[in-house]
Amino acid sequence: MTLGLRTARRGPMIPVLRYRSLDPHTTRGAPRRPMPFPTFARHCGLIAASGRRPMTVSGYVASLGVSSAPKNPIVITFDDGGAETMNALRRLAEWGLTATVFVTSSRVGDPGYFHRADLHRIRGLGIEIGGSGHTGRPLNELARTDVIAELTLSRRRLAVATGDEPRTFAYPGGGYDLSVRQLVISAGYSSACAVRDVLSHPADDRFALARLTVDATTPDSRLLAWLEGVGRSEPHPAPPRGHAPRLPRVARSAGPFRPRLGRSELRLPGSAAASGAIAGATASPSPVHATATSASPDSTAGPDAPPSPHLTPSPDLTPSPDSAKNVAPVAPCTPGGISSADAAAGSVGAESETVRATARRER
Repeated sequence: MTLGLRTARRGPMIPVLRYRSLDPHTTRGAPRRPMPFPTFARHCGLIAASGRRPMTVSGYVASLGVSSAPKNPIVITFDDGGAETMNALRRLAEWGLTATVFVTSSRVGDPGYFHRADLHRIRGLGIEIGGSGHTGRPLNELARTDVIAELTLSRRRLAVATGDEPRTFAYPGGGYDLSVRQLVISAGYSSACAVRDVLSHPADDRFALARLTVDATTPDSRLLAWLEGVGRSEPHPAPPRGHAPRLPRVARSAGPFRPRLGRSELRLPGSAAASGAIAGATASPSPVHATATSASPDSTAGPDAPPSPHLTPSPDLTPSPDSAKNVAPVAPCTPGGISSADAAAGSVGAESETVRATARRER
C-alpha cells in the first residue's frame, strides 16, 4: 500500500543502472573485483526480457513531461571502461539495448582505458558518451576554480575526441553539492547523474538522477526486482526556479533609531544635586544681570553718556571704588559640584563687572 501511494505521487519507478568498468584497474578508488563478462551477458538477457524500453540519459530526460514518452523506460550507464567494457557494449547492442558511457577525458589513450578510436566505435553503436570530469576527482572536495576547470576541460576534450559536445554528466564517485550542481548547469549540460542507490522517478532531479550500482555481488533476484519497479525510492526534487530560500523574519519592536555613541560618563555621589544647582544658577540670572538687561537702548551709548533713568541700581549693590580689593572669599566646592578654581573665577568676574558699571555711572 505504501508503494502504491509513492507510485501515485511520484509516478512510475525508473531503474537507472550503474555499471562500473568491467576492466581491472580502470576505476579510481578502493580495489574491487570487476564483473565477469558472462554475468553481464546474463544481465542483458534479463533486461531485454523485462519489456522495458532502453534509453540514454539525455533521451530519458528529454522525454520527461512529453505525452509520447515510453511508459516503462530503463537507463543503463557505465562509469569508465577499457577493452573488456568495449566487448560488453557490443553485447549490449546485440540485444538491441542502448546506454550512456561516462568518460574521464584526461585518461583517454592511457593503457587499459578507452582510446579515441574506441569513442568513435561507441558512438557508432548508438551509445551516448557523457562527461565525468577531466581527472575524475570528486568535485565536492575541490575549490570552485578547480571544479570549473574540471567541467570545462572535460567538455572541450570530449568534443574534440568525438566531434560532439557531451550533453550529460556524471559526478565522479557520486560526490556533489548544490554549488557543484549549479556549475554543471552553467557548463552547458542538460542533465547529470548521481549515485544514491535508489530507484528514480519522473519527479527526480534531472541534475542529480538516482542510480542503482550493479556489481559482481548483485544477485539476479535483486536486479529483477529493480526491473519490476520494486525497491527503495526517495524524493529529490529540484529547487524551484526564481525563488530563493528565505529565512524566517524575527519580529522586532518598532521605534526610532537611537545610535549608541559611547558609554555614559561616570557620575560621583551628589553630582545630581550639583548639576541641578548649576542649572538653576544658569536659568536664574543675578540681580545685576537682570537690571542690566532691562536697561533701555540709551545705556549702550558709551562710557561718557549720562546714566539712563530706567536703570535704578539697588542700594545694597552699590559698592565703593575700592570694592575690587575687598573680594569675598570663594566658597569651597561641594562634592561632585563645581571646582573651587572655576567658582573663584566666576565670582571675581562678576564683582569686576559690577565695579566697572558703578564707575561709569559716577562719572
